[in-house]
Amino acid sequence: MDPSGFTTVTQALPPWDARASLAEIAASLDGVGFRLIDLLDLDRPPPAGRTDGEWILGQLVKASLLNYEGEVARADGVLSAARSAAERDDGLAREWLATIAYVQGVTSLRRGEVENCLHCLGASACILPISRDAVHAHPAGSRAAVERFTEILEAELRDGLPDDVEVLWLLNLAHMTLGEWPDRVDPRFRLPLDGFLSAEEPSVPRFDDVSGIVGLDRMNEAGGAILEDLDGDDLLDAVLSTYEASESLAVYRNRGDGTFLDCTATAGVADQKGALNCVQTDFDNDGRPDLFVVRGAWLPHPMRPSLLRNRGDGGFEDVTRAAGLAQPLNSNSASWADYDNDGLLDVFVCCERQPNRLYRNRGDGTFFDVAPRAGVAGSDTMVKGAAWLDYDNDGWEDLFVNVLAGRARLYRNARDGTFREVTEPMGIDGPGFGFSCWAFDFDNDGWLDIFATCYQRTTAEIVKGLLGKPHGMDRCRLYRNLEGKGFRDIAKEAGLGDVYGTMGSNFGDIDGDGLLDIYLGTGEPSLASLVPNRMFRNLGGGRFQDVSSATRTGHLQKGHGVSFGDWDRDGDLDILVELGGSVPGDRYHTVLFQNPGNPGASHRWLTLKLVGARTNRAAIGARIKVVTDGDPPLTIHRHVSTGSSFGANPLEQTIGLGRARRIALLEIRWPASGTTQSFRDVPLDTRIEITEFADAWRPLATSRVGLPR
Repeated sequence: MDPSGFTTVTQALPPWDARASLAEIAASLDGVGFRLIDLLDLDRPPPAGRTDGEWILGQLVKASLLNYEGEVARADGVLSAARSAAERDDGLAREWLATIAYVQGVTSLRRGEVENCLHCLGASACILPISRDAVHAHPAGSRAAVERFTEILEAELRDGLPDDVEVLWLLNLAHMTLGEWPDRVDPRFRLPLDGFLSAEEPSVPRFDDVSGIVGLDRMNEAGGAILEDLDGDDLLDAVLSTYEASESLAVYRNRGDGTFLDCTATAGVADQKGALNCVQTDFDNDGRPDLFVVRGAWLPHPMRPSLLRNRGDGGFEDVTRAAGLAQPLNSNSASWADYDNDGLLDVFVCCERQPNRLYRNRGDGTFFDVAPRAGVAGSDTMVKGAAWLDYDNDGWEDLFVNVLAGRARLYRNARDGTFREVTEPMGIDGPGFGFSCWAFDFDNDGWLDIFATCYQRTTAEIVKGLLGKPHGMDRCRLYRNLEGKGFRDIAKEAGLGDVYGTMGSNFGDIDGDGLLDIYLGTGEPSLASLVPNRMFRNLGGGRFQDVSSATRTGHLQKGHGVSFGDWDRDGDLDILVELGGSVPGDRYHTVLFQNPGNPGASHRWLTLKLVGARTNRAAIGARIKVVTDGDPPLTIHRHVSTGSSFGANPLEQTIGLGRARRIALLEIRWPASGTTQSFRDVPLDTRIEITEFADAWRPLATSRVGLPR
């Protein structure tokens, strides 16, 4: 039983016309949970004289649909009535008591969130370990959850059943929200979480959520997140999308005074509704970041994407139809690159119910699908993520595809407009149940590696990882590039072998040591899935350490689009996370984790903005090498991309340089021209712009942005 009602709603959605507008689709989805209650006749009273299992099942479905719509008090009332009826009945209906108690417990936990967390815009809200100032001031919801989960566990104990790890976790979590963990948890049911909850790690920054202070506290369902300079003022702006069909894309302008201004209306995107993900591009090479918005994920019927051209006056123009991109699809993600090195950005669109699309850019504002000819249309369903990478360093972009209902695939660019699948020969063996993915050089050896998340999960299996116990499911893959000759999965030995339930995710250097770290969002639709998002610190390019508690980034709300970027211009990477579940009753506000800098070291940094001339102007695919003189000396490799397939980092590259004394060498390798630029003795702690073929770099503004007083 899914207490969120998500599965019931998506399976019962009526089709909409392929030509329907986004507003018409939103109208057809508005209040669908309430309409399903009427359609399924779930308001009928129990049969006269007896209570049967079919009626109780209907009440459980009704409660789930009310939770879907955010009506937790009404859902609780329905569950109470169903419980009373089951308790009066001596027959089959009594067998439903455990299920009713479970849904009651989950609903009560959500009630606690609604009454305490949804509008609590503080640095500690919903973050593990739950601090004293985040303990629920209105305890009724969590108190009721403790009673229901204790009831279930005691019954299972009497019946000699094995440990119910999910219910144990939810019970312990409810006690945490009441400030009662661990001392007031029944010793029979207390989980040994001290190892995960330990916050002792002085070498990493401790982030604070400043979203409410800076004006980015938008209340959304699941969605995408972008940090990018949209208006050319050298400040990172923010874009947020949301899965909720009646809500629009949101654009926030960075004012430079520590606050963001909601420009959704003036940017002309208020009619861009209902999108799980979005990414920036520059499809027309005019130097102004455009937006590409994908829709239809998880739905039985397709929806059109949107290509929004940046007009340069603060607004965007919908050019989807004119560009030839208006065909409705079921898509979760899209990735832009210049796969044919003609200086124009093309886009691969991951599809769930259709063949994948590879839209080639003609250069006149239009695109056409070449996926079948190129050999990347695929025969899989539920393709959830893709990453472009030049894995063999031949100057041509190859393609990695992560598949939910199948196995991951790797395609090598044949340089003639086609791709050859090299999955097995290159050592790619999964994951199954794939979701978001990316390419990065995590070990700084000059060869791009692959991280592919796995979405096979249960709450119980995720919790086993928090407890340091083995699990029985598939896992993420961290593919180390063996100098272009193959890949070897080192996820387990690198400390990334647990179950995480990852949807949104991304990477960035949180501590300025020149190594890329990882943030994983946990986006399971079920209201019962209250597990922390996870931060992993890169230790020397060979192992990752879970620092979720130490960094105060282990947020319990559903994590979707993730973006690392230096919004406050202090030289370290902050993290924008679009939180909230996939149903209207599981909304949450966006979080902006501000990085205070590494407390134990004075790490230096460099931010690069690259401008292509023969290469695409956004410089996507360009490679960067930085060699420092310091203690120790470092060689750092980066490539220009938006990062993960679910969440979009800025195209500028903020590079931590550790304890560098100087930058001995900076090299840029441009894919379309095949040229390499070299610069020596570039200043530390600065922002610069480098244009392809230019003899010198250009300084950019470096004024720090402080929080408002």
